[in-house]
Amino acid sequence: MATRKLTPGGRFTRTVLVLTAFAAILVAMGGGVGIGTYVWAAGELNVPPPPPTEPGGRDLGRAIKGNCDEESCNYLLLGSDDRAGLDAEDREAFGTNSDIGGEERSDTIIVVHTEPDQERATILSFPRDLWVRVPGEGLGKINSAFVGGIREGGAHRVAQTITDLTGLEIHHMMYVNLAGFQDVVDAVDGVDMCFPTDMVDPLAGLDLQAGCHHLDGKTALAVVRTRNLEGDCIPDFARITRQQQFFRALMSELLSPAAIGSLPDLVSSAALNLWIDPGLTPADLGYLASQLRGISTGQADFRAVPGSVDYIDYTPKFPNGVSIVRLDPVAEDMFLALREGRSLGDIGKELESTPLSPANVVTGVYDDRSEGKAASVLEVVTQGGFDVDLLVRDAAELDVDVTGSAIVYEKGSEQARDVVESYVGGMKTVEVPKGSLGALDVALVVTDGYEPVEPGEGDEPPASEPEC
Repeated sequence: MATRKLTPGGRFTRTVLVLTAFAAILVAMGGGVGIGTYVWAAGELNVPPPPPTEPGGRDLGRAIKGNCDEESCNYLLLGSDDRAGLDAEDREAFGTNSDIGGEERSDTIIVVHTEPDQERATILSFPRDLWVRVPGEGLGKINSAFVGGIREGGAHRVAQTITDLTGLEIHHMMYVNLAGFQDVVDAVDGVDMCFPTDMVDPLAGLDLQAGCHHLDGKTALAVVRTRNLEGDCIPDFARITRQQQFFRALMSELLSPAAIGSLPDLVSSAALNLWIDPGLTPADLGYLASQLRGISTGQADFRAVPGSVDYIDYTPKFPNGVSIVRLDPVAEDMFLALREGRSLGDIGKELESTPLSPANVVTGVYDDRSEGKAASVLEVVTQGGFDVDLLVRDAAELDVDVTGSAIVYEKGSEQARDVVESYVGGMKTVEVPKGSLGALDVALVVTDGYEPVEPGEGDEPPASEPEC
């Protein structure tokens, strides 16, 4: 298959900003041209050594191709629980590498699938307990493919595992650790986020009341790592949806003009905490950055590999049994659609027994002479991590008849309505026929009579909570 080398696009430092922010959010689970060029030329970005040959002679060094194909490009983004770089206080809170058995667990695995002709990116999360066949290891959880860590072929083994499972070739790889996540968030002076419920998890050091908050690196890390929130039926699935939500909120902030002043610090954070494959060039990063900008304009889809929780009574590795995620047959349709460049429809937007993520609710804000109140609503949904256009539109553009402030939703989009209502209270809900809102799931019409309500302070909406 033909390969291509991509021409640079945009400022290199903005490219590193987008890439590093994306890679850093994976952990929990990722100036001017002169600064970026210096970092690259000085070799400050880490490159792992070639992987050892697998038993039986399989060369994992070919699992990461190094050049993108003409039709598509797939970036493997990995985050682990590696504690390297954390300060003494955080090591006490999170433990050391020895406490967790080494750095060989990759608890966040994402593939970014891009297609130049479509100008879209699909951001696909793999549940860490997905039961797969790992090269050289046999059947096991997909996060076990990272055995050996970044320095001993773990990333290549994950890449080959994903290729065997999905048929998607992996062209490039990026990896960060816990310290990398914290540094990136702190480098941009934190991230603003809104939550409709209390976020309390003592094990993760998380204690936030419902409402809007400014998160520093440590608190942001706790938000995207928590697996013990009340109401989570399947903690790892719920964590994926929160990571998707956080990433939309983070990217909306990072892609704003106000973030430009943070570029030098962010580039430095990238150099210290980011590992890349040796074939990844500034040109490749420029292309990826151009695709990821769509995250704030609805041109990027967050999906998760569909699966269901199962239990295996016995395996040689787990004689006492093990809880796993069994691949859903519909995942094969997802993989085929990605390989063929077709639409995924609704596959992978929702996970079993897990509420719909705001990141997958396409929302528009419409100003009906609101005297500035529509802008405050836009701020809440943006900081809530919704898939929202970063512009307030005139209500005259909305082809539905609505009087007063309202959450307008299409028939069949009740779950999306409930998610939006949990963040934006004090509005009536209006159902319209399917197809009335175009690409939107929900439209928020804001008038001058609207009284803003903080997330979590309004009447409890009839949310569609899953049954555990």
